Amino acid sequence: MYRKIKLVVAVLALLISACGANVEDCLQDESCGPSIPVASHEGSLPVDPYDPFWDTKAVAVKVELGPQMITNPKWPNPSTREVTVRAAKNNEGIAIMLEWEDQTKSSNFDHSALYVDRAAVMFPVTADKEAPSITMGESGKPVNIWQWKAIGGERGQPGVKDNSNSELAYQTIEDLNAEGYSTLTDQNQQDVKGGAIWKDNKWRLVFNRSLTNGNANDVQFKKSVLMAIAVWNGSNKELNGQKGIVGWLLLKLS
Repeated sequence: MYRKIKLVVAVLALLISACGANVEDCLQDESCGPSIPVASHEGSLPVDPYDPFWDTKAVAVKVELGPQMITNPKWPNPSTREVTVRAAKNNEGIAIMLEWEDQTKSSNFDHSALYVDRAAVMFPVTADKEAPSITMGESGKPVNIWQWKAIGGERGQPGVKDNSNSELAYQTIEDLNAEGYSTLTDQNQQDVKGGAIWKDNKWRLVFNRSLTNGNANDVQFKKSVLMAIAVWNGSNKELNGQKGIVGWLLLKLS
């Protein structure tokens, strides 16, 4: 009888642990949010940030960007205060679109340029009960970061053409990892693509990647995942920790 009780307790503990590992539980304990619904789409995912799909098929969620006051250099007054997030997936891939106001386009063809417009999304590499630190992960809890820069260089990709078919500046997308502040590492295998358009004093940026792949350093979109966002305004001389940030959101996959 005692052994049966122990077995029941062990099973209950396992179930509770498994339930607690469900990333969507963070909405209930308020350790993440808001939720960003990922629209399901049967066709190809748009790479153009101004494709009508984004305004008609994807849900737009506005989130506030806050100051980075955790690590030095602290940045109490970022110039970008809000970002609108949209996301969609099909059977093979996922696309995430960010939109934010920016009165000046800060871009450069020189890969060494420091103060250019940038944006990044960050995901835990593995879904654990407790999320990694928002300061770019922590030892033993790596994060996968997709970073866009409005510059050219080795990995520069031709900018997406807008409706007037004007080619924009080359842009860089980097697939990165980190396990804490100042540990940013470039991946040998680059799996993320994307591009941005600056128009009407705002940036629209799209990241595209397959839902899953064989890269152990990448987030895998088999179910809902946590996502954080950072935006740098080049004209405000923002760089590294000098940025506006959004803590863990829930990227909700149906």
